[in-house]
Amino acid sequence: MVLKNLNMDLSWKGLASQLIASNANGFKLAIAFCLGLTLPLSFAPFDYWPVAILSLIGFQALVTGLPAKAGFKVGWSYGFGVFAAGASWVYVSIHEYGFAPVPLALLLTFLFTFLLGLFFALQTYTFNRWFDFSDYRNLLTFPAIWILFEWFRSWFLTGFPWLYLGYGHIETWLAGWAPVFGVFGIGFITVLTASSLLLCIKSAIQNPSVKKQGLPLLVCLLLWGSGLLLTNVQWTTSKEEISVTLMQGNIPQEKKWLNEYRPVSLKTYRELNRNVHSDLIIWPETAIPYFKHQVPDWLEETEQLLQPDQGLITGIPYLRPDSKRSNPILHNSIIGMGQATGMYHKQKLVPFGEYVPMQDILRGLIQFFNLPMSNFRPGPAHQEPIKFRDSLFWPAICYEIAYPSFIAENIGNDHPSNVILTISNDAWFGDSLGPKQHLQLAQMRALENSRYVLRATNTGLTAVINEKGIIENDMPAFIAGGLSARIAPQQGLTPYSQWTDKPILALVLLSLLAAKLLGRVPSSINNQQTNQLQS
Repeated sequence: MVLKNLNMDLSWKGLASQLIASNANGFKLAIAFCLGLTLPLSFAPFDYWPVAILSLIGFQALVTGLPAKAGFKVGWSYGFGVFAAGASWVYVSIHEYGFAPVPLALLLTFLFTFLLGLFFALQTYTFNRWFDFSDYRNLLTFPAIWILFEWFRSWFLTGFPWLYLGYGHIETWLAGWAPVFGVFGIGFITVLTASSLLLCIKSAIQNPSVKKQGLPLLVCLLLWGSGLLLTNVQWTTSKEEISVTLMQGNIPQEKKWLNEYRPVSLKTYRELNRNVHSDLIIWPETAIPYFKHQVPDWLEETEQLLQPDQGLITGIPYLRPDSKRSNPILHNSIIGMGQATGMYHKQKLVPFGEYVPMQDILRGLIQFFNLPMSNFRPGPAHQEPIKFRDSLFWPAICYEIAYPSFIAENIGNDHPSNVILTISNDAWFGDSLGPKQHLQLAQMRALENSRYVLRATNTGLTAVINEKGIIENDMPAFIAGGLSARIAPQQGLTPYSQWTDKPILALVLLSLLAAKLLGRVPSSINNQQTNQLQS
């Protein structure tokens, strides 16, 4: 009887411990999700950059020392929170313009953010499985793993280069590092700052030491201070100014591709061009809602209405004439008219928006998979920029401006471009966070490459961004009109335009290698001491 009661007592204790452990794990998942929800507050339109550091401190404290499988779950919960808040704008395009009912739109948005959360799950699993040393070496490993997975997310399965930590520092001292190491370099310093603060907090609680608390913070202060000094460096030189006007037609997205409304779009943009005397006029993405071969007479007439020294650049869909009718090759393109010459076909396409993965299975299931102009093909690599007078304009259509190395590689090619031109149609996302974040991405590309960025959009946010990433002129959303400004094309290259992400990736790999090697030093010393004692 005593043994039986003892066994029952042990079983109850075991069950209680399991329940406590289960509740603790659930609590960690909830905390991670909430910390993830706060991270997007550091980006536009909020710009509360200290929130990201606090979120990072909490997240690293949560995952440090966890088993790899538990870290996977906590990392996923954090990532799900990040994207559920920061990428919630996909719901607008799915529901309002993809005409999916609310339950289905919510489900698709959930699946999208759920899958994106797996990037953080893999990131945390990698950290806990191979690089979580639970000591000062995490100052190297945690930032390195974070940036490695930001870079991984920039290209895996075409990439989702959104919500990188560095974007929260357009207007902080760290902005000075953008022309040197790009957005990933700024992100590395941000995570390093959070890791240093966490180490200081732990040291102050467990074993107060001025040396341990002071050294990491001193390094971070030096990095932030160096960023401030770098903001004063002029990496490029200005050429002769030109005047530009960016047109914003404010064409309703739900009407844009209707046959009866297409002539209205053409009339709107031609009317906006009246009495505009700027050197260069820019229309947004697919401002002309016809294929180029369908409106040759209208294009010729529009070109003739330009002044002799004027140029016009516009977005227009393009059908390759050599493609077969049964398998047409369509491009989302830009063309130059008048004194602007050249054509560019978009290379980085938006999944489900401009092409449908596994379309033989998905197309036709719901209306969202049959959006207008969702059958584009990527353009070829190594295309020429658009030329206007003696300046070269590198075009980035919509989503392409989000790819740091893609822009830098094309800016820093054999014939460096002087201006970055990005045209977009953010009407797909309404008045959500998406267009504001998109504009912030364009600001970072201006900073990284020390180039003016001209951003012409259909409904907003149309803006002129100078080479320091500062918005010089912008236009309110959801109105039709033109934004005029004078810009200075830049010549010369920043370090980032020349090196792209290679230096920061090298730093990441060296940090991980150094952390591994540092872990072996005490072991070898201890072995030597043990051998001496035994002899």
